[in-house]
Amino acid sequence: MQTITWLRRFKKNKHGVSTVITVVLSLVIVVVIVANIVLWSYTMNQYDLERKQESLSFTVTSHSEWFFVQSEYQINLGSRTAGSYLDTRTDDGSFETFREGNPRRLDINGTFIIDLTTFQFAHIQGVEIVLKFRASDLGEAWVLKAYNWTANSYSNNEFNVTSFTPTTTTGWDYYRVSIGDGWQDYVRSSDGKMFVQFHDTIADSAQTTVRIDFLGVRVKVTNFSFKNSGAVTSHVVSMWVINSTVHARYAVSFYINSGTNASFTSVTIRLPDGQYMLKAVTERGNIFVYS
Repeated sequence: MQTITWLRRFKKNKHGVSTVITVVLSLVIVVVIVANIVLWSYTMNQYDLERKQESLSFTVTSHSEWFFVQSEYQINLGSRTAGSYLDTRTDDGSFETFREGNPRRLDINGTFIIDLTTFQFAHIQGVEIVLKFRASDLGEAWVLKAYNWTANSYSNNEFNVTSFTPTTTTGWDYYRVSIGDGWQDYVRSSDGKMFVQFHDTIADSAQTTVRIDFLGVRVKVTNFSFKNSGAVTSHVVSMWVINSTVHARYAVSFYINSGTNASFTSVTIRLPDGQYMLKAVTERGNIFVYS
């Protein structure tokens, strides 16, 4: 009889213990859920606060500064009659004068040094050469070339313009050359040295005088300058390049500390000609625009 009574009590107590365990576990689950909700709410509030505190502005440059001839031009054919190589380093109306010899030819070349400390060889996307000159004879074409370090000779095979015929004897002509793919053949990787040659194409009856106001070389680079005026460090994760024909996204990863300026050079981002818009997207989802 006592055994039966003890079993009944045990069964009753067992149900009581089960109820207590169920209640405790339920409370633990509720506490965990509430804690996660509070933590999530705090995290989101903190995220929203940091997102509102982000403030970036930026500019972009697509070229280096100009690099000029280092010393007087070497004259292979013809002669120099006035001025100095220093007159060809600024587009200001001051010029150096050369004249065809006998036979009626002019051939000069100069040495240019690209600053590879500032513009690293691996970051360069191309090279531009610009010549501002005036020729007294409109009847012959003129050629810009550069020394090809691979072929060990002067060439313009990769140039977008291979010759130029003057249009005026009283004003100034601009002869612009762009070297895209293959530019590495014309810039020596060890020191940035370039040899640029300028000559006529044929010997004719006229003894042509050529005045050079400006001759310069610069490299194509895509360099971004950011200013972080916000209260938090910003992580830029993508850049968009947009115009009427281009809508391209580039994945990037760079950080700008609060209250600082920082510059970043991209090898992959190519800027189109003409008008375009740039968008910098941060890890927090903010978008900052340059146009």
